[in-house]
Parts: sequence; structure tokens; C-alpha cells
Amino acid sequence: MSSIIKLENIKKYYLTQQLQLLDIIFRRKPVYVRAMDNVSIEVGKGKILGIVGESGSGKTTLGKIVSTIETPTDGKFYFNEEEITRKTIHNARKHISMVFQNPYTSVNPRMKIKQIVSEPLGHFDMEKTKSVISMVGMDYDEIANKEPKELSGGQIQRIAIARSLIKAPDVLVLDEPTSALDESIQAQILDLLLDIQKQSDLTYLFITHNMGVAKYVADDIAVIYAGKLVEYGPVKKVMETPKHPYTQLLIASVPDFEKKELQSPIGDVPSLINIPKGCRFSDRCPRVMDICRQREPEFRDVDGVKVLCWLYG
Repeated sequence: MSSIIKLENIKKYYLTQQLQLLDIIFRRKPVYVRAMDNVSIEVGKGKILGIVGESGSGKTTLGKIVSTIETPTDGKFYFNEEEITRKTIHNARKHISMVFQNPYTSVNPRMKIKQIVSEPLGHFDMEKTKSVISMVGMDYDEIANKEPKELSGGQIQRIAIARSLIKAPDVLVLDEPTSALDESIQAQILDLLLDIQKQSDLTYLFITHNMGVAKYVADDIAVIYAGKLVEYGPVKKVMETPKHPYTQLLIASVPDFEKKELQSPIGDVPSLINIPKGCRFSDRCPRVMDICRQREPEFRDVDGVKVLCWLYG
């Protein structure tokens, strides 16, 4: 099966500040935040890829690159086997939409709901607006002329999803779409997204810090740590037999009635400006070896899962 989304060695570096005249005169080197470093993934049409990791790991940066909000510093990005360049990016934008984490900050508070939903079209289309509002389980006549402040968080997130669907995209990038909602509402939104995905044969990149959510929705899973992909494969294999110590700790931190103790990674994600030598997880890894602090590991294929770890070197 061909991939609808393919990233090859994607990098995204942000300049911390613009170089001034004195910096140029004294030949000071620019300082970059290395938010994404050599990430390669593929997503098949109609599949759901879960992107997981802690805050600051680079998940949202990856989502913005796929949704063409951000441009990679280096690497190649393909949509439907066509490389995305300045000349072809417009075509990709017709077929890729994004749903953001906080529903209230992603909509214009002064617009009517019908205007918010139809905004991506550039004009108001009642038929299409009614259709997508119905698709997310809401009544057009009841909410069309309301403002965002008159709706609950769950309702606004449904509206944000409706807006992302109005141009009939092939790919949806979902950036923590349930994290700002109550747990009971989270379940409703997850089930809604899965129903829509099946009905419309959509492809999802589902960004989350919650391993339980990723297990529930995803076909494949990509674990991101400090801008690097550290484990990548079918969700069943990764969740049942995680290979990378970071993945193991993420899964061990998920509450479960059968667990008496929870484990989670100790310490903080390293600075993306001063990247540590060797493996980026070495300072927090419970199974660290000398080589981990000296050299960066390479990917190994372990039982159909790609793992970036010296334990399998």
C-alpha cells in the first residue's frame, strides 16, 4: 500500500534570535532550537498514526510540518507521492487540515458558528456548513447564529472538527484534540473522530501525550523524544512489548487497575539548544550504558518495530 504522507529525514531548527551587526562582525555562530531532527515516517491512506511523547518533545512541530503551517529546515515531505515544494504546497493544503488543542483559542470569538465553520471556504456555503455540523452530531438551526462563548468546550471542539472537514480533506492532523476536555467528553470526541474517519476513509495523524488514547485510536505509533523518533511500529506490538526504555516508562506511567505502582521518566526533557552527546535519553534512562553517553544510536528493526537504542545495537 502506498503512503499518503511520507517524511524523509525531516529537520526543523528555529533561530533563537536574529543575528545583529556585531554578531556578524565578530562571527558569532547562530544559536538554534533543534525542534525536529532527522524524523522519517510514512502513513498509509485511511490509517491512523499516533504521535506520542512528553511536552516539548516535538510532536506539535511535526504536526505543523505535515499540515504545512511550518516549512522543514531540511529533509523531504511527500503527499500522495508528490514532493511538497513551494510550487506544490498549495495542492497539499487543499487536502490537509488541522484540529488544534484548545478549541476556544482556535476559533474567532466574534464570529457566528456558521461563519467559523465555513471560513476555510472563503465564502459561506449553507449546504456544506449544515452537512459538516450534522456530521459532528450538532443541529445547525440550533447553533448557527450563536457565538463560541455560548457553547461548551466539547461543543466548540466539535465545531473545530466541523471546520476542518468542510473542504473534504484526505488528511487530518489532530493536535491533542481531547486534552482540554473533561474525561467524559473526551470519550465522546474520540468516538466521534473514529466514526468520521471510517465514514470518510480519512487519514489521521493523532498527536497525544496519553498512551492510552494512542492505543485506543491508532494503527501505528511513533514515539518522539527531544525531537527524535525513538520507536516506531504497529501500535499492538509497541504497546504490548515496548522496546525503547522511554516507551516502556511512558506505558508504565499509564494508570491501570491492575497496577499497584506507576513509573514515569525521571527528570526533564533535555535542552533542544544544547543537545547532549550520544543518546538524548541517556541522562534519564534506567538502562544507560557507557556507549549511550558517547555515540548516538542508529535505528534497528526489532520484531517489526524500529528502535533507536543501543540495547539492540
